[in-house]
Order: sequence, then structure tokens, then C-alpha cells
Amino acid sequence: MSMREDRQIRDSNLLDDEEFGATVESQIEDLDAIDVLGRMGLALTVRVGTTDLKVNLAKFYAAYRQYPDQIDAIIAVAIESLQHLKASRSPRTFAELRDRLLPMLKPITLLNTMYEGDMPMPVYRPFLADLIITYVIKEPESVAFVNEEHLTVWGIGEHELHEQALANLRRRTLETSEYTVAGSGDQRLFIFNTQDGFDAARLLIPEILDRWRAQLPGSIVIAVPNRDFLIAFSDIDRTVLANMARQIQLDSVQHEHGLTDQLFTLSNGEVRAYEWD
Repeated sequence: MSMREDRQIRDSNLLDDEEFGATVESQIEDLDAIDVLGRMGLALTVRVGTTDLKVNLAKFYAAYRQYPDQIDAIIAVAIESLQHLKASRSPRTFAELRDRLLPMLKPITLLNTMYEGDMPMPVYRPFLADLIITYVIKEPESVAFVNEEHLTVWGIGEHELHEQALANLRRRTLETSEYTVAGSGDQRLFIFNTQDGFDAARLLIPEILDRWRAQLPGSIVIAVPNRDFLIAFSDIDRTVLANMARQIQLDSVQHEHGLTDQLFTLSNGEVRAYEWD
């Protein structure tokens, strides 16, 4: 069988754009506070609260055609971008919301997704490994991205927003979030897996990482393969390091909230990309 024939058979088994759009639409219809107003192919119109939004699913469909076995994860990412809009879009006052502001790590591709979907662009800071730091308002069952309108109404700048969000995450982590320790010596693992949506963002709390670093031989290696997982370990055993790197790479692409397979370390109190010898 030729490569062309093999590709034709593969393509014949894929969903076409109409079927893909209908699949996403059916899953969105199960969400609370998001109403589907209409759809033509990959162009979807939804209502979130009192706001009507047009969402272009073309990028997600292209990703599906390239990686058809990842369809569940791809659709989950598309729906996640809408779930962030479930909370009220009213900025309200900074005094009212300041204790509910938190940082959240996201892949930089989120910006393109929100732009193509004609959604309000979030306030963000570039980070490492094609990640960005976004800021969210924590609601009981969801979060809402902070955008420029919020800052204008609140009368604050991005720096104040960043500092407040980090202070809240630090307090939330030290008071209510417990990490797991497994193994000992050069086999010791430190893990945040609270499933509260901010485990990866705890990479931004260097005092916790520094505490772990002091208990590990060699250099500390840190990874955030997905939103709900942060792991730190020693690099002194190169076989363990290689095995961990492979598992982290798999987790970063298989999890519906995947982030990156980049490894990080702590140097002079700052998180930096880990460099293999």
C-alpha cells in the first residue's frame, strides 16, 4: 500500500469539520451558564451570561486532524477556554475581589485561542518554556480571567495585580495545601497534586522550592507537565532523571490541561530552565 493510499484511508476515518463542530457543540450544551446560539461548520456562537461570543474551532479541528488520537484532549482544551467565561464578567471592585485573585500558568497558545474566539484578552506575563502567567478570579466552581478592563476599573497596574495574586497563592498554599513526599535521599520526590487548579502555579513560590532543594543531593529538577501537577526531584542519578523526563513528556501531552515537558531548576532563588550536562 502506498503512502498516499494509507493517508486516504486514515483521512476517511476522521471526522469532517461538520462532525467535529457538532461534537464540540454537544459537549458545550452540557455546561451550565453557557448557551449555544448557533453553529455553521466550525463557527460557533455562544452566550455566556449576557455576552454573545463567536468561537472559531478551526484551530482545534486542524490539531485534531494532525493528532486524531488526541481528540478528547483537544476538545477539552476548546471547552476549557469557554469554561473560564462562566463566572460573571463584571469587574466589580478591587477591594471586593483582591483576596480571590490567583496566578495560573497557561501555554502561550491560549492567547491565540482567545483572540480567534473574539474573547477578552487576559492580562499576562511571559514566563519560561512558552508558558505565560495569567491571573484569574476564583469563583466557587470556576475561574474568570482578569483582563485589561478589570485593571482600568480597579485603577491598578499589572505589577500590583501580580504581587496580590502571588501573595494569595502563597497564603493559600502555606495554610491549606499539602504536598506529598515520597522516597528518600536521591530518590526523594516532592509533589503538589491537590487538584485545585493551581498546582503548577506553585512553581512561582521559590521559598517552598528552596526548602525542597536543601533536602536533595545534586541540583533540584522541577516539572509542571500539567496544570494539576508539580514535581521536584534530584538530578544526581542520571538514569532516574532520564526516566522522569520521559514520563513528564508523556504527561504533558496526554493530560487535558497539559503545559510543558520543559524541566526547571532553582538558581539564586529564581526558577530557570534546567540544562542537561
